[in-house]
Amino acid sequence: MKYSRFRKIILICLLCFLFLFSTGCWNRKEIDTLAFVIAVGIDSSPNGFLVSTQVANTAALTKEGVMNAPNYFVYSIQGKMIFDAIRNSTHSSPNKLFWSHTKVMVLSEEIARKGLKQELEYFARDAEERRNFLLVITPQSAKDIIQADVKTTSIPALSLSELLEGYKYTSQTAYINLNDFLREYHTTTCSLLPEVHIVKNQGGKQGYRVSRAAIIKGDKFISYLTRKETRGALWVQGKVKSGIIVTRCLNRNKKDWISFEIYKAGAKIKAEKKSGKFVINVDIKEQGNIAEASCIKNEVNPKKIRQLEELEEEAIKKEIKSSLKKAQELNTDIFGFGEAIHRTYPKDWKKIEKKWDAIFPTLKVNIKVKTKITSDALIERKPQK
Repeated sequence: MKYSRFRKIILICLLCFLFLFSTGCWNRKEIDTLAFVIAVGIDSSPNGFLVSTQVANTAALTKEGVMNAPNYFVYSIQGKMIFDAIRNSTHSSPNKLFWSHTKVMVLSEEIARKGLKQELEYFARDAEERRNFLLVITPQSAKDIIQADVKTTSIPALSLSELLEGYKYTSQTAYINLNDFLREYHTTTCSLLPEVHIVKNQGGKQGYRVSRAAIIKGDKFISYLTRKETRGALWVQGKVKSGIIVTRCLNRNKKDWISFEIYKAGAKIKAEKKSGKFVINVDIKEQGNIAEASCIKNEVNPKKIRQLEELEEEAIKKEIKSSLKKAQELNTDIFGFGEAIHRTYPKDWKKIEKKWDAIFPTLKVNIKVKTKITSDALIERKPQK
């Protein structure tokens, strides 16, 4: 009995001792002591880097709110390195910058031409930042994008984030987060970053506009793709979600146009080795409907539907070819062809990896496109007998 009672006393003492170390959170941070960074912009400065942050004003965004208080603040800090600039923010921001809710990082084209490795180094290493925030590039200064007085109901950075998410409706701009960029950085695949800039007269204020895609080879800016060239690359990457294809009607009349709505699309890339040389076969499959056409008659005829499908196939192939031509001229593998060869012929890839820049510009690529009009929203009825 005495031994059992002694064991109970020891157990109780041990539990009490453990409670001293398990209560509460050792790294707890109170909300009112934090500055939630929603977007960050990085520019070069004479002394190194200029880091601009768009920070949510939590006091104004609560239900109670603060009368006439802004929804966000902008802080711009200089430093020799990114981490140095962020630490220097304590001289401007009354609260510590908190990065777990960051949605967008804006990089100036000027700094991207020099190389992005150092700019992204801190965000790739630090445990507090999540790697799922989106990357964009701007020909303007990143600071201008971050501090722009944009027409929005809450915080401009959230508006920009939603605008980037809307890429899927046209599939004519890029969409990439830090994690995907870092993954591509360690391969021969060049990354595509969406371009953003400020436009005026958006309800009396400024607004964001997302347009072309910037090619990043390694960590350096190379050039821009047009919207059609961008979608040409996305076709091959299998990233086309939706969109509208506009092309001439079957009669080829300059005044007559037809548009197809993309419902579903997929792509397969297959590498082959023929006579000692590599060949890439790209197989695109797409489903959609006729969105708008005033120049079609007898559209219930299966032969006419097949002619329209061929018309759409030709338009898709044209986008891909324009993208491929631009990529090979710039010697930028934006499609992942090198990785396709790596997967299929790993031993051969070890021999040619360092020669890829010499191989890619003359690489033969076969493109096959198959479309299917699954719902043409017919406005004509089949004649009754």
